[in-house]
Amino acid sequence: MRLEFVLGIVMATAISAAPVTGAESTRTPAAVLQRLKNGNARYLTGISRHARIDVERRVETARKGQKPYATIVGCSDARVPTEVVFDQGFAEVFVIRVAGNVIDTAGLASVEYGAGYLGTPLVVVLGHSKCGAVDAAVSGAELAGSLPRLMDMIKPAVEKARHDNPELKGEMLLERAIEANVYHSMEELLRGSPVLRERVKSGRLKIVGAIRDLKSGRVRWLGELPNQAALLSG
Repeated sequence: MRLEFVLGIVMATAISAAPVTGAESTRTPAAVLQRLKNGNARYLTGISRHARIDVERRVETARKGQKPYATIVGCSDARVPTEVVFDQGFAEVFVIRVAGNVIDTAGLASVEYGAGYLGTPLVVVLGHSKCGAVDAAVSGAELAGSLPRLMDMIKPAVEKARHDNPELKGEMLLERAIEANVYHSMEELLRGSPVLRERVKSGRLKIVGAIRDLKSGRVRWLGELPNQAALLSG
């Protein structure tokens, strides 16, 4: 057994065994972000704190309502199950999933509900490697039904990736476009919602981007929008 794998198991075991107290029990953006990072670390080693949904938790949330601590906008790809990726339990994360993790009116309203009404202090826009929706936008494939409208929502990110990286083609361009698409969705949230902008300005909310690698399962964190300060001051 490789040494790094053994060390990973030891680390995840310690995380799983530790009580959820102190900073991780608070609902600050930093504490919630660390909680998700810890969960992904557990997921990578196969040691879960949340193996199943028990009857008590289901009944409790039915009676008392939901109080998730993070809102996550993810892709509908079946290989990116949000609660599993972050090893989180029943009713602990408020999840919006749509192909290409794009932001439309319904998605924006859902994020506003999560942050504004449920009080989640963190919003994560979660993309993933080899995203089929972004790949279709990059390739310019002819699609039927409503899919062309979805492509229109992703094309600005593809155009930016091409503009910023004119030398890239194929998989390398796709990788940059996936990252640009995450940033684009984050920007759509801030541009489209005074509610979210106000909460970010006041420090009650943090919006970050992340990308999950399908093969390794590891989440790479992108942080906040590089141009966030300009958007908030505009």
